[in-house]
Amino acid sequence: MRQFLLFPCLLFYGIFLSAQSAVYPLWPEGIPCANELSMEIRDDARIGRIISKVHEPQLVAYLPQGTAATGTSVIICPGGGYTILAWDWEGSQIAEWFNSFGVAAFVLKYRLPHWESETCREQVALMDAQRALRLVRSKATEWQLHPNRIGIMGFSAGGHLASSVSTHFDAGQPSASNPVERYSSRPDFSILMYPVITMDTAFTHRGSRNNLIGERPKPDRSIYYSNEAQITSNTPPALLIHATDDEVVVPDNSIAYYRQLRKHGVSAALHIYEHGGHGFSFAKEMGSVRHWPTVCKSWLEAQGLLRPVLKALVIDGRSKQGPWKDGTSILQKQLLASGFFQVDIANVAAERASTASFQRDFTAYDLVVSNYNGKAWPTQMQNDFERYVANGGGFLYILSKEDAFLEWETYYRMLSKNGWRERTGKAGGAYAYLDADGNVLTDDDDNSSGNTSETYEFVVQNHQTKHPILKGLPGKWLHTEDKLYNSMQGPAAGMDVLATAHSDPKKGGTDRQYPVMMSMHYGLGRLFHTSLGHSKKALQCQGFQSIFQRAAEWVATGKVTQAVPKSFPSEAESMISQ
Repeated sequence: MRQFLLFPCLLFYGIFLSAQSAVYPLWPEGIPCANELSMEIRDDARIGRIISKVHEPQLVAYLPQGTAATGTSVIICPGGGYTILAWDWEGSQIAEWFNSFGVAAFVLKYRLPHWESETCREQVALMDAQRALRLVRSKATEWQLHPNRIGIMGFSAGGHLASSVSTHFDAGQPSASNPVERYSSRPDFSILMYPVITMDTAFTHRGSRNNLIGERPKPDRSIYYSNEAQITSNTPPALLIHATDDEVVVPDNSIAYYRQLRKHGVSAALHIYEHGGHGFSFAKEMGSVRHWPTVCKSWLEAQGLLRPVLKALVIDGRSKQGPWKDGTSILQKQLLASGFFQVDIANVAAERASTASFQRDFTAYDLVVSNYNGKAWPTQMQNDFERYVANGGGFLYILSKEDAFLEWETYYRMLSKNGWRERTGKAGGAYAYLDADGNVLTDDDDNSSGNTSETYEFVVQNHQTKHPILKGLPGKWLHTEDKLYNSMQGPAAGMDVLATAHSDPKKGGTDRQYPVMMSMHYGLGRLFHTSLGHSKKALQCQGFQSIFQRAAEWVATGKVTQAVPKSFPSEAESMISQ
């Protein structure tokens, strides 16, 4: 079953609705480099519909239904030598296959250079593919897609287009008047089926090359569209499928692209089958090459693209400390970048505003992140939140919310808030620190409230190195400039100190080692607390980001599957994530 979106597109109603799909124009505001062609469609007994003379570029959407959806999506570029589109053979049939295991698919009806004017010929296909990426990303929330799990797939010349958009993309234009243009055109992965890659005459497909850049192109255009020459470390991961006996587009194309991906440290897989020829699509009854869909699905699974997307809620509205508005944006981006979460934002109330109307169904989320330090929630919401965590909901909270909800006793008890042991008032009570042997001690005599140091770089020491959040991370790493909490008070039960840092007396500290990360449980719920992140720069520390992403996965699922990034800071050097 698939859920299909309705769109008033009467012109192509009879063409595409029979395939149970919804049609979306790429350029509703006006097509750049528009042509005066009249689209033609003919049926081929073997491969189905063939389209030529594309006038209005469009996306045809196939969305999997409900619980089957993974949140991953792929834009499909049918092949045809930049002259035609093999619409069913390398388009709609492939889309339906993706839907069968929860991947949303969009078949791209792109303009074909063969039919275009000299002025626009080389621009239009790439222009359409880039807009398709932006359009899908702009509608990710509406279509329940993950904005960082949008890939592109191309067959033959469509493979050239898919590899072109994989090597020629931008981050979007933040000030663009059209909101779609504000989104990135970078695919998150690519699947290249017997692709044309190069314009090098030694092994290019001459027809695709001539249609795109002409028989005698300027040298710079040949290089520009030789996509193996355009690969960088930011090129998305790729799966390449080819056949040794392909005499139309020789496998050297895939090999050249694969070699350059490896050279630049980009994840890549290359499968070259002995037999299959060219244009085999699903390759039914064609020997071992017929197994490529299984290989493709396994590769997607290995990339983490077939796991269901988790739902996260970030609550903000006010904070006495920290960049809460910028912080919410940073935390949202980090959750999305992990590839695990869809993210909703709940802005409870601005300073001095009432929270009486705040309502949220916490049970709809796998993870709740607090970036809020404002007025109390309604009693019913407090009770709902307590039940959510006790029944297995995940909660992650960060430093700038240390004194939120001073009158909500259960909140402090379930989160081991601010410090540990029994809290007797709004300030004071015992606080915890570590001695030289790593033992957790408490100071029962000091009744002062928690404090922060000056801003400086400090070393974070990991203690629970077998904990899923910290497993594989360096034992010590340098955190970028931040304030270090000390003497934090509050109740406590069942907390695990995961990491600590030394409070430097030269920076306004106490010369003790204080917890900066801890995990705990309340009922069946998992919780994580870090006291790092007083500023935008601190939140963008690669160490903070990695641990925040890993902690979010652990809180939501009880395990961590993310690899340790190569850019994780060392004990001697901090790292900032852009």
